[in-house]
Amino acid sequence: MITVSKDKTFSLTNRYFSYVFRVSPEGILEHLHYGGVLSDPLNVTAHHLRTQREVSSHFQGSQYFNLSDTPQEFPCFGTSDYRFPALHGRNSDGNTVFTLYYKSHDIVKDKPALKGLPSARGGDSETLIIKLEDPLHKLGVELHYTIYEDYGVLARSAKFQNNGEKNIQLQHAFSSSLDLPQNDYEILHLHGTWSREFNEERIDVPKGRFVIDSSRGTSSAAHNPFIAIMDKGTTEDVGRVYATTLVYSGNFALSVERGEFEDVRLLAGINPFNFHWRLKPGQSFQTPEALHVYAQRGLRSMSHLWHDFIRDRVSPTRFRHVPRSSYLNTWEAAYFDIDEDKVLDLADTAKSIGAQMLVLDDGWFEGRKDDTSSLGDWIADKDRFPSGIPSLASKVKAKGLKFGIWFEPEMVNPKSILYEKHPDWALHVPGRKPSLGRNQLTLDLTRDDVIDYLFEQIDDILSCGDIDYVKWDMNRNMTEVGSAGISNNRQREVSHRYILGLYKLLSRLTQKYPDIVFENCASGGNRFDLGMLSFMPQGWISDMCDPVGRMDIINGASYLYPLDVTAAYIGPSPNHQNGRVSSVQTRFMAGVFCAARGVSLSTADIEAHKDEIRHWVSLANATSADMVGGTFDRLVKNQNEVCWQYTTRDKSTIYVVYFHILSAPNLPFRRAHLVGLDPQSKYILQENGEAYQGDALMGSGMPMPYVATGQVRDDVRYMDKGDFSSHLFVFEKK
Repeated sequence: MITVSKDKTFSLTNRYFSYVFRVSPEGILEHLHYGGVLSDPLNVTAHHLRTQREVSSHFQGSQYFNLSDTPQEFPCFGTSDYRFPALHGRNSDGNTVFTLYYKSHDIVKDKPALKGLPSARGGDSETLIIKLEDPLHKLGVELHYTIYEDYGVLARSAKFQNNGEKNIQLQHAFSSSLDLPQNDYEILHLHGTWSREFNEERIDVPKGRFVIDSSRGTSSAAHNPFIAIMDKGTTEDVGRVYATTLVYSGNFALSVERGEFEDVRLLAGINPFNFHWRLKPGQSFQTPEALHVYAQRGLRSMSHLWHDFIRDRVSPTRFRHVPRSSYLNTWEAAYFDIDEDKVLDLADTAKSIGAQMLVLDDGWFEGRKDDTSSLGDWIADKDRFPSGIPSLASKVKAKGLKFGIWFEPEMVNPKSILYEKHPDWALHVPGRKPSLGRNQLTLDLTRDDVIDYLFEQIDDILSCGDIDYVKWDMNRNMTEVGSAGISNNRQREVSHRYILGLYKLLSRLTQKYPDIVFENCASGGNRFDLGMLSFMPQGWISDMCDPVGRMDIINGASYLYPLDVTAAYIGPSPNHQNGRVSSVQTRFMAGVFCAARGVSLSTADIEAHKDEIRHWVSLANATSADMVGGTFDRLVKNQNEVCWQYTTRDKSTIYVVYFHILSAPNLPFRRAHLVGLDPQSKYILQENGEAYQGDALMGSGMPMPYVATGQVRDDVRYMDKGDFSSHLFVFEKK
């Protein structure tokens, strides 16, 4: 997969893509090609031609060699390239000029792990390690490139090493840089806020720089760490796509810059804003991992590449293709007014609707009667849970259910025993009153004593052996980012050191409890990224449980994330976020293809719709094995309709869900063209036994149900009258 020519041209080629670069005569890594598979990659023609550029600086006097339009692998600033660099720092002379020259390379089987950071797993892979160095200040950089035999993903990272005798201050330390040739490109990215995550936006690549980033201490709901650069007009089926994401959960930046000569540069890594990292002699700094996908048949092929890779090489192996349990969550049933008797009653309710697990949400620990107190004091409230959580878990499991529990370990309320004892354990800056988010502060996970405390508190509960699931919540962005445990000249390292501490804590817990399903939540999708999903097999994608709002969120997230790693439940109606009234069926259908599906309703709501809820929970149980490892496809999405297809891993069952949002009279007839079927096989529609040829479902399409407001006919398939209707088709391959 990795080949090198005598003149130091490097090729990484598999059946999905070729990635080629070379060492220029001046010793700079010059990018040559990233895209379709080449039969002779070591002899590819360069995009860039050396020619006279008026009023341009020639690199160190090399005639016609101007770095401002030369595609590079890891660009610096100060020696004729004026574009945003991958490396920027201050050297011991006080200036910011570095030049990275090729020094050596190695090719290793498989994929080395990154110290202190999650990264994609290896297996049937090769890694090219390129060593660069600035000879004046002895700053070394190792560039890692990993290519897989069976996946269309290229993994990249960078490691900085101070080989000199004086300090170096890193200011930009990106994970990867990708210089693309001139073309008419568009950008696809996913933006949002709380309860409106993963909104799709497509824009033309502008002149200048377009940046999505986070400075919140989390990867954030504002901009998910994903971006795609694609041919203008790319559709689900047509167009070349270059997509990038990060295996990282903190402050990130994805920067797209169109230069003066129409070239396009994509940088991916830690956000350089409010980041400095001090490298003493002999010290090193490892960047997070960037992942790149090239797809030449549109956005559908891009998503398939991502989905296969994430479930196989990022998500924890223990839960790969493992069905998830249906569940009842106590939150909407009781909120903070929860006690042992109510939990046991809700366990009986869970049994009555067929749910397989009961999840005890917020409110179970000492003094926690609202959101103003007690975060940090992870001991069961003695008045409401006198026998303790391990005993309660045992009682729930004796009823034939699994048991799950909610934590928000990274936070502390000022009104808590922990904060009274250790106010310096919260992130803060001297002399300033801290801002509050949800009446809480963020614990300082740069400190080992804080990490040890949290591990011990959580371990004390999990060690009972009766906990099957943990919902790990985080409801606050960082403010007043400072640490009492770090010196003054390293305070701009705090945000990244926090994430390293979080990963250390998660690693300890998930290694000790590999069979517990940890679910990532951060006010919904405020930290939904591959860093967290490296430790936790599923995530709570949004607090928006209204089906119309959630459809947009799932559709956007599906560009990158497989639905195997998402969870959903039937929430209240009217919806708490937007007040919309919708049916139990459509609330379930919005998350029908998520791996983990459940219910979070009051007892009164459950009793009022018990038969219907029992029906949908039964469907969740019956299809749980189908909803892991399959293929998800976006078929239709417009202002009034959404249609998705899900094909099981063995391709024997095809699910198609159709949503009609607002009703109207005299509507046109709609159809959806299915994808990925065997054209020669017949597919039997379960609801009526009708047989459809595979090529007809793909070529002619499947008629969608008609929303009628007048007289109906027996020979026409109808949906429920009114707004927010949905229908699920299930086909069995004959």
